[in-house]
Amino acid sequence: MGRPREQAVVSIHLSRGAAQRRVVISCDVAGCPIQLEPPPIEAWRNDTDAKLWARDHAVGWTADQVRQTDYCPEHARFSSAATADLVPPRPTAAARDVAGNPLNRDEYTEGLRERLGRGDRSAGVLLTTTQAAVTALLLDELAGVYRGESLGTLAEELSALVRSHSRERD
Repeated sequence: MGRPREQAVVSIHLSRGAAQRRVVISCDVAGCPIQLEPPPIEAWRNDTDAKLWARDHAVGWTADQVRQTDYCPEHARFSSAATADLVPPRPTAAARDVAGNPLNRDEYTEGLRERLGRGDRSAGVLLTTTQAAVTALLLDELAGVYRGESLGTLAEELSALVRSHSRERD
């Protein structure tokens, strides 16, 4: 796959009852509210068994074992082999919409770029040399996590910009 494994939205929730364990499967596409509760399984089953049981009994749902994600019937195409025109969902880790759903990372990056383009380039917050260095290192880390994605590219560009402005002031 080439890029680090995504951290999927928590998709399988296990609860232990007196006689049976219930599992709720959630679709991992950013903003998709669809959940399914397949038939329960015996309480003595371990988490792995309960998850497999639930996935086996989730009609129309698919699971991508590589990315550890689950998809409702509407988004099942994302679990099949990648095609040139199909980009798998890439939810943000922290950025959320007003409803609390993760944003699509590519759309989020596009919005950040637009925001940067509208900004006043002459005014800005001055960082100390140490603050600029730490900011650049954090952006480098972000770029490494999202290498090959638009969010990683933006982080690389901003890291270089912070470093160049820091050198200009020195």
